[in-house]
Amino acid sequence: MSHLPSSIKKISLFNVTSNTTIVIPKGHVIIDIIIENTTANIVTGGIKIGTTSGGIDVIVALPVGANSLSTVLSADILKRVFSKSSDQTLYVETVTLWNSSNLNIDFLVSKII
Repeated sequence: MSHLPSSIKKISLFNVTSNTTIVIPKGHVIIDIIIENTTANIVTGGIKIGTTSGGIDVIVALPVGANSLSTVLSADILKRVFSKSSDQTLYVETVTLWNSSNLNIDFLVSKII
């Protein structure tokens, strides 16, 4: 990913094994989300991402299989655009159970404002 245009950034979460947060910088939009599960355990119920704890306004219930590497389908990212004046915290949570999964999650974002 070292050859990304200067307007695109990669924001990463590594070794996610429980509910966590990530910050999208002000004036940025989500272009893509890439999820890697480094274990042989599925995330029971999938993951949800929202702008509030328990929220599902970004991703509702994304299945995450065992030993998987995938991009999130565009149609599954419900909200991509956030504030141009303040950073946006996103809550990354399991729908049901982490099930000892270990995820690496990359958010590709672009500055548009």
